[in-house]
Amino acid sequence: MAALAASLAAFFLAIALSATAVGAAGLLVLLGSVGSVATEVVLWRRPVVWQALRRLQLDSTMRAGLRDSMLLAVTAAAATRALDAFHTVAPTLAGLWALRTVTVLLQRSSAEKRRLPVSWRNLDVPGVRLSRPWGVGALADVATWPSSGSLPLALGVAVSLLGAPSGWVQAGAVVSFVLAGAVAGLALVDGLRAARDTTADAAVRALAGALEAYAPDLVLYYSRPEAVGYIANVWMPTLEALPHRTVVMVREAYNEPLIQTDSIPVVRVSAANDIERVLPRSVHLALYPSNVAKNNHLIRLPGIFDVFIGHGDSDKGGSATVLTRIFDEAWVSGPAARDRYRVADVGVRDEQVREVGRPQLREIQRHEAPLTESHAGHDEVSSWEYTVLYAPTREGFFASWEYSSVVSQGGVILDTLLRTPGVRVLFKPHPGTGTDDPLFAEEVEQLRGIVRTAGPPHEVVSGVEGLYAAFNRADLLVSDVSSVITDFLASGKPYVVTNPTSMADAEFRAHFPSAQGAYILSGDGSELGRLLQDAWHRDSLSVARARTAAYLLGDTSQPPLERFIDAVDTVLALQRADTARRV
Repeated sequence: MAALAASLAAFFLAIALSATAVGAAGLLVLLGSVGSVATEVVLWRRPVVWQALRRLQLDSTMRAGLRDSMLLAVTAAAATRALDAFHTVAPTLAGLWALRTVTVLLQRSSAEKRRLPVSWRNLDVPGVRLSRPWGVGALADVATWPSSGSLPLALGVAVSLLGAPSGWVQAGAVVSFVLAGAVAGLALVDGLRAARDTTADAAVRALAGALEAYAPDLVLYYSRPEAVGYIANVWMPTLEALPHRTVVMVREAYNEPLIQTDSIPVVRVSAANDIERVLPRSVHLALYPSNVAKNNHLIRLPGIFDVFIGHGDSDKGGSATVLTRIFDEAWVSGPAARDRYRVADVGVRDEQVREVGRPQLREIQRHEAPLTESHAGHDEVSSWEYTVLYAPTREGFFASWEYSSVVSQGGVILDTLLRTPGVRVLFKPHPGTGTDDPLFAEEVEQLRGIVRTAGPPHEVVSGVEGLYAAFNRADLLVSDVSSVITDFLASGKPYVVTNPTSMADAEFRAHFPSAQGAYILSGDGSELGRLLQDAWHRDSLSVARARTAAYLLGDTSQPPLERFIDAVDTVLALQRADTARRV
């Protein structure tokens, strides 16, 4: 931003000095021109700043217009020294902007031709031709290249003002015209290439044919108003392990690349009316990890059994809402989730709820004894005896769903843990923290800084390492009311749940069943040290924790993945039989 302001200021000063100090004006034009090009390159690599300038009505077109207008003003103000330059600069700029308009129109036309309503990966779709746009870096954007188009002309003006022959202006004008014409020519040829690409309707038909040939049994349907992938990704390992052909359907272009799978076909279908064109008749089951309005675009189609699976099992308010009534079933972990719908009285019938366990929990290692008996270690810098994972949830969508301890207790929690001898701290905040409230994003960054400053053996768990892998390294979990504590129960290890409310511990446990086997951390979090010592040396809540695990996770006699596969098999068999009867 400062470089942009400086380049524009140089032009302003050049205008002021061009009538009296021509040499100084030429130097300022030179600095402003070169600086502006460098600024455009930097801005293109910083999309946050780029978008901020667009919101301020200072996009690349406006910036280029300002510079060219000031270049024209400089030559006009220096009329006694550069009158000939003005008569060259004015028509040259007019011609450059005419070529700019043609180029932008051609580029936008090409981009529109390439903007398909569908996309795919991990799936062979024959007969589709998609060319890549020409241009690298800023030249690939429909409106950025002309920001530098008048640079040769500006340099010619600058050296002329510094005393060089006026022919430099004409030379700069010729070079600018040649470059602008060449770019317009490339845009024209690229437009002809795009015109030969597969049309939108043909691409939809091709994708439909490829999916018909693939013949998936079920679809995971994913839509979110914001760019987040974790809600769907929590199910990817489970879907990859299913003995059925599966396809992931994403509705938004910004969410499609966030889906993490190298084996399951991922298709993006933007238009609602293309869903029925694309999905083959082989699909009998649809799984929904998120409760959003766009779910209706698939639910409305007959012949598909619609199941809400969510992305975690927790006592949060969003885990039992009236929206779930529209699904054929809601698949939950255990009895606690069934009771959650009954107590919430949101119209979800008991026969709509099916307990299938948590198939993801197969990744979690169960330990009957504390890890300290066999996992104490060192990192060649320092040693530890006990590992605590602090994994707070994100801020709530509504005030009544505010469970996060990031702002209210986070600093005290980390300070207490870091000051406790023999304790290693792992910090893994929710990936969606700060999506709705920037204050939480700022606080999480400060908490990350605290852990990084503390140094080894403490660490901020990277996004590459999954939550369950962090579970397996921890002796104790500190978290908020969320699916994190439900899943951690599968490990058999103790956990602390933060209490952001004014409820007493007994009332809090009654209101949030997942906390019945937990140490409760109320107030500002200063009691964590005492709870930590009990968990570490006594584990006085082990019996209550076992009861809580059975209530939330249900029957664990069968492997978690097998229970989920059985549920899928049952529904698919019933749907196929029903289809056969109707046929």
